Amino acid sequence: MGGDLYAVARTGRTTRFLIGDVRGKGLPAVEDASALLGAFREAAYQHATLPELTAALESSVRRHLAQLTDSDPESSERFITALLVEIPDEAPLVQVISCGHPSPLRGHRGMVAALPIPHPAPPLGLASTSPGTYNVDTFEFSPADTLLLYTDGVIEARNITGGFYPILERASTWPWECPHSLLRHINHDVDTHTGGRLQDDLALVAIQRTSAPDTGQGPHSPQRPHPAQATP
Repeated sequence: MGGDLYAVARTGRTTRFLIGDVRGKGLPAVEDASALLGAFREAAYQHATLPELTAALESSVRRHLAQLTDSDPESSERFITALLVEIPDEAPLVQVISCGHPSPLRGHRGMVAALPIPHPAPPLGLASTSPGTYNVDTFEFSPADTLLLYTDGVIEARNITGGFYPILERASTWPWECPHSLLRHINHDVDTHTGGRLQDDLALVAIQRTSAPDTGQGPHSPQRPHPAQATP
């Protein structure tokens, strides 16, 4: 059992995503993942900005770990890498805060690249409770663009000789047009790379904008959540 996690919240005319990876394995990792998921499902609707949401999650994780001190003296060494993503309906962009988590990949205009996150925050549990300390990185996210969020179980997957899965090299060959096909392809490719001997859990979330953002002119169309497909 591992601590990979993901969640999504539809808040007004914005969609928020969380993907994370708990340090360690077994029941403690599951416990930490559950605590963060519960915090996100509540806080995602209470905070107007992504930095405020991230700071609130840090406070929740700290509280959770502090409660474990008596039963687990090493709880201070536990943490969770996390990526917070926000996609507004009204603009063709995506906003990202990284807390020590691998950078997402974006399929954009026929090109695939990792989104540059120059100043990531520390993992949750080791980060700050002040919203002002978090950097929001903003990127274009146009119709037909696809964003892939993933945990390090993908990039640390090893083949029989110990070589890591070459995610950037393989990404240019993936079918980015369809989130369903993309996730199936990656799962199969990682399984082939490892010979079916995956040593860690992993999580993948594919997000695609399927229509032009609402410009705010004229009546609003019915709200629909951005399509997101996830696989543990």
